[in-house]
Amino acid sequence: MQTVTIDLRQKRRLIQVVLVCLLLLMNVLPAFANDTVHIVKPGETLGQIAETYGTSVDVLRALNNLGDVDFVWYGQQLIIEADATLPPRESAIAQSIVYYLVQPGDTLSGIASAYGIGLAHLVEANGISPSQRLYAGQTLAVPARDARTSAALVQSNDLPVHIVQAGEHVGIIADLYGISVYALVQANRLDDSNLIIPGQRLRIPPATAENAPVVAVSGYHQHTTFPTTTEKWIDVDLSEQRVVAYEGTTQVNAFIISSGLPGTPTVSGTFRIWAKVSVQDMYGGNRAAGNYYYLEDVPWVQYFYKDYAFHGTTWHANFGRPASRGCINMSPADAEWLFGWAGPAMDNTGWLISNADNPGTLVVVHE
Repeated sequence: MQTVTIDLRQKRRLIQVVLVCLLLLMNVLPAFANDTVHIVKPGETLGQIAETYGTSVDVLRALNNLGDVDFVWYGQQLIIEADATLPPRESAIAQSIVYYLVQPGDTLSGIASAYGIGLAHLVEANGISPSQRLYAGQTLAVPARDARTSAALVQSNDLPVHIVQAGEHVGIIADLYGISVYALVQANRLDDSNLIIPGQRLRIPPATAENAPVVAVSGYHQHTTFPTTTEKWIDVDLSEQRVVAYEGTTQVNAFIISSGLPGTPTVSGTFRIWAKVSVQDMYGGNRAAGNYYYLEDVPWVQYFYKDYAFHGTTWHANFGRPASRGCINMSPADAEWLFGWAGPAMDNTGWLISNADNPGTLVVVHE
């Protein structure tokens, strides 16, 4: 009888422990249910997401077990601090107002489309009717939704001035005004077209027949001169975020890519692929500075200058605009095609260094 009594007491205690655990879980689960979950969009960084929700990078790391890595990828789900009192807010770019100087032939719907906003949003910001006619020289307030089309214009002497926005480079700005990169560079006497910074003022020459970019029927720039007419070469157009594979003067394939961000631009110049490997891990940056990264199994890597390379990219799908630390990001399928087409020709699955007998393909990188 003694043994049975002890067993019954143990069972009662076990039941009590289970009930307490269930009560604790009931209190904990609602807290997780109330957490905001953010799905990472193409091009977003951990810092931008933290700013949007009024929290910090350290809090996001802790909540999502990210360690001290700043890397996030498109489609990733991030838990946001449950007791964050600040609602999601638009970025500083999205909240800003830029001023557009109306050009001959402009329409309200055309301007709204160029800036990536709705017509209703544009007319509301200016207190005008959607049917109102515009006149050249009129100034419109534009709620800037996209850094790529944030054309902050003021009048300076005889030429309008563009105030460079975060994320812009000379190719984007030239395209915005329908002029060539060369015309923009010459008008501002830029020694290095890669070195423009947010807030810099650029004079915009008029869009004339002489200043217009040369474009093909497809709408892309068309080459009138070629670095070679006999061998394979790769054209990297940073202004169009596009790579074109040529055999002499004949285009054989083209891809939309992502080149370096303003703080980590892609190098310009003429090079040759000097090394390639089908897959490798990549890491860099600095833990103390908060920009350390480690990427496993990066596919189809081809180095054309020091550690600048073409490679497949699985952690974002933001192709068509700068998004990298200087390399040329491509979709894995596009990178694989270029890897197989370009020299040096591979005869194994390891590292291959080009040489006189197996040279690397010519690479031309330009705005």
